[in-house]
Amino acid sequence: MDIIGLALSFAGAIIIFIFGLPPRVSESGAIHLIAEQVDEGEIKRAKKYKMISRTGLILLAVGFLLQLLEKII
Repeated sequence: MDIIGLALSFAGAIIIFIFGLPPRVSESGAIHLIAEQVDEGEIKRAKKYKMISRTGLILLAVGFLLQLLEKII
């Protein structure tokens, strides 16, 4: 269980590192060069990044809990 926890934590950390919301992704979909225009592609991209980064956080938390259970049990 300890090895599985380490693997999940590692996978979660890598996902967060890669898909953490970078500043170049606009959550509102606003285009910075043109005022009052919304880019639907940017909104979809921000939602995708948010979902993947939350998945990484969940993997990290589950991995931590598995490691903790291994030490307690």
